[in-house]
Amino acid sequence: MEDSDFPPLHPKPELVWIWRAWHRLSSERSTETTGTMAPMGVSIIQSRPGYIPWTVTRAWAEHHELSVAEMALLDRCLVAMDDVFRAYWTRKQEELARQ
Repeated sequence: MEDSDFPPLHPKPELVWIWRAWHRLSSERSTETTGTMAPMGVSIIQSRPGYIPWTVTRAWAEHHELSVAEMALLDRCLVAMDDVFRAYWTRKQEELARQ
């Protein structure tokens, strides 16, 4: 997000593992397709990023031998990070639509 409105992030060293997981698992994020129909046969179909699936988070945690508490923390953090990412993505799409 080089052109983002967010300042550069420098996570605490003890939290870098969560950022690494979020970046690595982002390729597993699903997409959600939405659409609207208008008169005269006009339709607008758009997809947007979904959340990183819990099953992928669980597989990551098992692969890295995380404890149950670490897995719960990772899951909560990934959902929160995805919330911010999806809101950012939605805002950027709205800005593009206005141009």
